[in-house]
Amino acid sequence: TDKAVIRHKRSWFNKDEMSISISKVASVHIKTGMIWPDILIESSGGSGPLASHGHRKADARHIRELIETAQGSLPDSEKLS
Repeated sequence: TDKAVIRHKRSWFNKDEMSISISKVASVHIKTGMIWPDILIESSGGSGPLASHGHRKADARHIRELIETAQGSLPDSEKLS
């Protein structure tokens, strides 16, 4: 969303949801392998990183661009120093 990065992970019996506020995203790391890249979104808030696997390379880059664009539109009071 424009306020947070949210990852939904589903399994047979449950659904796991993890979110990091856009203002708390410290870095976005894309590790490309032979087929599917991994995305690691690190938080400045002390929580563990948000990891997501199995995206196409273009989709991984697009996710990074969306985060960077959302961070650029934050008010100065919310931006990381």
